[in-house]
This record gives sequence, C-alpha cells and structure tokens, in this order.
Amino acid sequence: MSFAKNTIAASTSSFDAATISSEIAQFESSDMISTFDVQEGDDIGIELDDTNIITDQFHQKVKKWYTFECVDERCTWRLKASSLRASNLFKVTNFNSVHSCLNDKRFCSQKQAVSAFVAAMVQDKLVDPKTIYTPTDIQRDIQKAYDMDLSYMQAWRSNEKAMKLLRGTPSESYKKIPTYLYMLEYANPGSLTRLCTKVDGSFLYAFIAKYASIRGWIYCRPTIVVDESFLKSTYRGTILTASTQDAEGQILPLAYAIVDSENDALWEWFFVQFIETYGQREGMCIVSDKHDGIWRATSIVYSEVPHCASRAYIVEEFNRHIAELEAIDSRVKTYLIDIGYDK
Repeated sequence: MSFAKNTIAASTSSFDAATISSEIAQFESSDMISTFDVQEGDDIGIELDDTNIITDQFHQKVKKWYTFECVDERCTWRLKASSLRASNLFKVTNFNSVHSCLNDKRFCSQKQAVSAFVAAMVQDKLVDPKTIYTPTDIQRDIQKAYDMDLSYMQAWRSNEKAMKLLRGTPSESYKKIPTYLYMLEYANPGSLTRLCTKVDGSFLYAFIAKYASIRGWIYCRPTIVVDESFLKSTYRGTILTASTQDAEGQILPLAYAIVDSENDALWEWFFVQFIETYGQREGMCIVSDKHDGIWRATSIVYSEVPHCASRAYIVEEFNRHIAELEAIDSRVKTYLIDIGYDK
C-alpha cells in the first residue's frame, strides 16, 4: 500500500501506535489522525521528505533504513523500516506497537494534535448555543475520560477549534448573509430584507422583517417598543429591535437590524425601513429608553407619533420607589397594584 507524502510529513508530527492490535500503526499529524495496517515484512510505499518529516519528536537514523521511536525515550514503542532498491518503497523489518509510556507524554507534547483531538471529543457538548461549557469543564472531562491533564490554554484552543468545527468562522458566516436573506424571502414570501454593504462588498448592516410579523401587526396593540443591544461576536456590532404585544399580552417581534454601531444616522435608517414595511396606524405610540439617536430619528420619520420613554428597574429599585409613593399617599400604591404590573 502507498501513502501520500503529507500523511506523515508535518512540522509537528508525532508517531503513535493503535492499542487495538499489535499489527496496526497509527500516524498523527497536527490536523488529522490516520490509521494504517502495517504488518512486519510488508512492502509499503512511504514517500519520505528528509527535510521535514522528522522533528524533535522522533529520533532519526538515515542511511537505507529508518527507525521511529516514541517521544518518551524510555518507551518500548519502536518501528524499523528499510528502503528497497533505492526506491520510495520501504519494508517494515521490526515493529513493537506497545507503548510503555503515559498518554500525557505522547499527546500533550503536541499542542496542535492535542487541541484537534480534544475538539473532536467535546464538540457535541457545544451544539446547543445556550450551553455554557468552559475550558475548565473541558479540563475536568478529559482528565476523567482519558486520564490526561490539559493546561488551560490547551483546553481553550480545543474549545475554539470545536466551535469552528460546528459553526465555521465568523468571516465565512458573514459571507453567507446574502444567501441567507434570499432564502429567507424565498421560504417566507412577503418578508422584507435590506442589506447594505461597503464598496468592497463587505457587510455593513441589514434589516429583517418576516411576513408573519408584518401580517400579525394589524391584530396587535399599536405600541412599538424599540431597543438595542451590543453583540459580543468577533466583529461586535449592535442589534436594533422593534416589537409589540398581541391581544393576550404576548410579545411579537416586528423587525430587527444588525448594524456596526449605534448612532443617529443608523437609527434613522432603521425607522425608514420600518415605516416602509409597517406604515403608520391610528393611536400608534413608540416606547424606548432615552437614547438621543432614537428620539431624533422618530422626530424625523414618525413626527406625528407620540414617543414615550421607559426605564427598566430591578426589583430592589422598584420596591424602593413604591415605598416612597406609599409614604406620600398609600392610595397610590393600591391604585397601581390594582392596575396590574403588566401595564
């Protein structure tokens, strides 16, 4: 059998043996683990690149034969192979597949190989975005399952590689946004999307309103709650949202936009897209915090619509203010409680 040159030629290669059979050798590189049947006496084609195949992880003796030893000099694992008639074919003359060293010695000396191996082991635990799985958790699980002690940085690199295996890179995801918006409108006829890009075609901001929300708007209260939140992804940015309540008090998202920052121009752009999509209703009211950009934008785009400011309170703050009102007039507290917290 023949193997490609890059199978075992790597700047951080190590050599390991499979534990399931004494006649199987396993080659590990920085980004892959491949298992090959290698029996003593076989003629195998292993194209060896003398300049880079052997690193400090192997002891090399190059004449017409090769000796591969474990990174642990005290380990009994060893493979010997000799060349056949000055060709690229080598014959395995001796192979001891049993490791007498510890896993830590073999695996943890290879930063890239370790992180790739651990990433493959833990990626299933990161499928759910809501799952909190930290490098410390990885250290604990790998130590318990494989008796391997990882450093925090090894666990962190493994976590990053696992996320890449599951979701790709952020730059690759942003490149798919035009396709995503097209498919969203195709699968949800009547939906509205807007994508703005820079001169070089890179992402700038996007607006999305699904048809279900557009259709449901006429059956909801004419109150629009506008808010924003900072994104914690690689490229940061801000998400702008608009939502309302249906007749049963349930929240209905109306539209959202991903922008590079929060400023007056982008809020005005957001409301221009919103009014083109939802228009203006009788009795309509806009509720938001006191962000100046929102107030300036609504005064331009929705100049005839009342704009109210709101503030979210933690329980301690709310109770303190209610106590202050009660001290002024106890009837005020009773009146507000009778109205209901949801109003």
